[in-house]
Amino acid sequence: MNKQKILIVDDEPTALECIVNSYIESREPYELFQALNGEMAFQVIQKIVPDLILTDWEMPVMDGLQLIGKLQSIEALCNIPVIMVTGFMLTPHDLRTAMSVGAVDYIRKPIDKTELLARTKTMLRISTANKTILKQEEERLHTELKRNKKELAIAALHLSNHQNRNQELLLEMKKLIPYINKEGMKIIRKIIQDNKSNYESDFLNIFETQFRDVHADFYERLDKLHPDFTPTEKKICTFLKMYLNTKEIAVLLLSTPGSIEVNRAKIRKKIGLKHFQSLTEYIAGI
Repeated sequence: MNKQKILIVDDEPTALECIVNSYIESREPYELFQALNGEMAFQVIQKIVPDLILTDWEMPVMDGLQLIGKLQSIEALCNIPVIMVTGFMLTPHDLRTAMSVGAVDYIRKPIDKTELLARTKTMLRISTANKTILKQEEERLHTELKRNKKELAIAALHLSNHQNRNQELLLEMKKLIPYINKEGMKIIRKIIQDNKSNYESDFLNIFETQFRDVHADFYERLDKLHPDFTPTEKKICTFLKMYLNTKEIAVLLLSTPGSIEVNRAKIRKKIGLKHFQSLTEYIAGI
């Protein structure tokens, strides 16, 4: 079992020694680290990511409140529980200030060993619980993302198959044109046009909604990087993000491979890609 890591931060060596000795005498399986100010502590925190931090309030270079504030601004560190330890800031107002910044507990100096150990155990239990919850949430989100990506791939396949069948049907209908009158030709052309309109308004919009569920900020990032892309170029980027090839994109966008290649060349030029750089990999990285 890994030892739980505790970082003690205080600019007074005697105060540091007192806390460290209390932990050592308790014989609890803790791994202890020390720092003389907030700046030193922050460097240590980035390396070890402790399970608990005890920090003095008033220190040179960076005080306890500033240290907590810095941790709160970093997603990977903001959930580390911090106990504020002080012998001067003892009023209810001081307590509220520490808690509002992000401290989870407050110990007064001179430190009572029993109180220190009791609060440490409580905060470490909270730290362990938080880590378990975060891990479970990460696993849930990872599983959900994998499922959504699979569903999106299946949707793209169905969309492609549907459009292939439609294209085959429309080609067969066009063969009838020489054998029917003008009125019949109008009807067939209307069917073809309605099919295209319904496909673009229904199937592509539904697919785009599913795509946004999986790649939530893709369009926002794309617009920020390349605000001059046309709607067609954005659609092509959508399918490039899924690693579809030119022929597959042509089917889905009711176009020809040659037309898609022309648009891909325009996209490359707007981005400024070199000839050896992959457009698909660039878009996939957005």
